[in-house]
Amino acid sequence: MKFIKEDIKLNQFKPAYLIYGSEVYLKNLYKNKLKVAMVGEGDSMNYSHFDGKGIDVQEVIGIANTLPFFADHRVIVIENSGFFKNASDLADYMKNIPESTHFIFVEEEVDKRNRMFKAVKEVGRISEMNGMDEANLKLWVASLLSKDNKKITEKTLMYFLNKTGSDMENLQTEIEKLVCYAMDRDVITEIDIDAVCTTQLENKIFQMIDAIASKRQEQALALYYDILA
Repeated sequence: MKFIKEDIKLNQFKPAYLIYGSEVYLKNLYKNKLKVAMVGEGDSMNYSHFDGKGIDVQEVIGIANTLPFFADHRVIVIENSGFFKNASDLADYMKNIPESTHFIFVEEEVDKRNRMFKAVKEVGRISEMNGMDEANLKLWVASLLSKDNKKITEKTLMYFLNKTGSDMENLQTEIEKLVCYAMDRDVITEIDIDAVCTTQLENKIFQMIDAIASKRQEQALALYYDILA
């Protein structure tokens, strides 16, 4: 992520970027940061997007070889292609990308032995995004709340994360709900969290197992039926 930030700050971009991992929020965030930095918002003439397997490589190369229209950059975003787990003819093209063209690949899983992975590594940047550790996640949640002039204690923040999980895309949605629910109040409370936040399924499963182990039959059954629903 650090290198991507530096490229954006210096306005000096590599021919190709690979962003991969399990954290959807971060992948989308940096994909969009790169795209906006290179072609701005709403430039459909110099921006192309491909998603899914079965992408026509020759069509992609044809677009890549086209000079940008009244702009400095042409950006091609390719997502969930499978190019980094299977053989792809696009790997040979990575050494021949025109100076004005930039690829942004977004994948969940990759094979580091794959030719495409090695080709992008040679000419560009590769960034693995699998979410933040607990300390940085807490700082991130607090910063989002702060933008809306909301505060949260350390204890309440941990209660929030234990309830909602660590997926950043889901957390952003839950934070928006909390901000709206709290309205003019400055401090987010556990009562607010219980009122509007959704407990993640995996957290409910752990709670149910704990209730069974503690022989709290009524609570265990309530959680069981809630999970089924």
